[in-house]
Amino acid sequence: MTHRYGLLSLSIVALLCVPLVGWGASIVITVPPEAQVQSPQVTLGDVAEIQGEPADTVARLRQVLLGQAPPAGVERLLSKSTLITQLKHQGLWTPEIQFQGALQIRLMRASQRLEPQHMETVVRQALSRRLPQTTQPTSIRDIRGLSPVFVPPGPVQYEVTVPGRSMLRGSTPFTLTIQVGGKVEKQLHGTATIVVAQEVVSLVRPVAQGELITQPEDVIGKHARRSLAGNAPLSTEDVTTVPVVHRGDMVNIVLESALIKVSTPGEALEAGKPGDTIRVKNTSSNREVRAQVIDKQTVRIPL
Repeated sequence: MTHRYGLLSLSIVALLCVPLVGWGASIVITVPPEAQVQSPQVTLGDVAEIQGEPADTVARLRQVLLGQAPPAGVERLLSKSTLITQLKHQGLWTPEIQFQGALQIRLMRASQRLEPQHMETVVRQALSRRLPQTTQPTSIRDIRGLSPVFVPPGPVQYEVTVPGRSMLRGSTPFTLTIQVGGKVEKQLHGTATIVVAQEVVSLVRPVAQGELITQPEDVIGKHARRSLAGNAPLSTEDVTTVPVVHRGDMVNIVLESALIKVSTPGEALEAGKPGDTIRVKNTSSNREVRAQVIDKQTVRIPL
């Protein structure tokens, strides 16, 4: 009997020496009120402090994936219940896991802010390199479509592109592509006003519709398409050239070369402005020819 009691006591001692992993060991997950992450995907170890035993279980808990990180500059809330749901989904939840701290985490992605002023300088420099070489002064003004941008930390690269058929004059669209570490993070679409300075004709007084303009050279002999105000720029769209020869007008048909010049009476069969080629009839021979209008009395057939 004494021998049996001795064996029983030895068994109890041996049992007490075994680690009680499932009987009292616990893992404590401390949840902070906010956390900032660097990578695009969030793990439990990124947002919470995990301590306890066994070590391999703690290591597995730290690798539990909680989902995608929010975009740079955007916040996301993670609740305690969401964390527990993820642990259960991956088969890692046990009653020995204890939570302490906040009931939810305000999750933020580490980011850097890019200011519109800096991006405008980038766009201006890129467009300036693309401007055609000209003697006329050119300036880039009124850049629109840029706003503050949040991107992940890291070296930033910019690329400015314009549509293939853009004339780089007037309102010019552009796309600003922002990359961080070789990855495209943002694309901004805007416009820049490109101004080419040039001399223009300006009216010194109002001009009535149809009134003949006598200077300067670009508009000599042309008529106003509509009434024009004084002290205003004048474009080629504001003026037009009217016919000086009309159908049925009697004209002189001049045949001219370097050696001879012959003229004969004729009749205009079409209306025309100076420089136009029209049909005329030689009234002496009754033949129809084509001649260039010189003025309201003369047409010329070059030899």
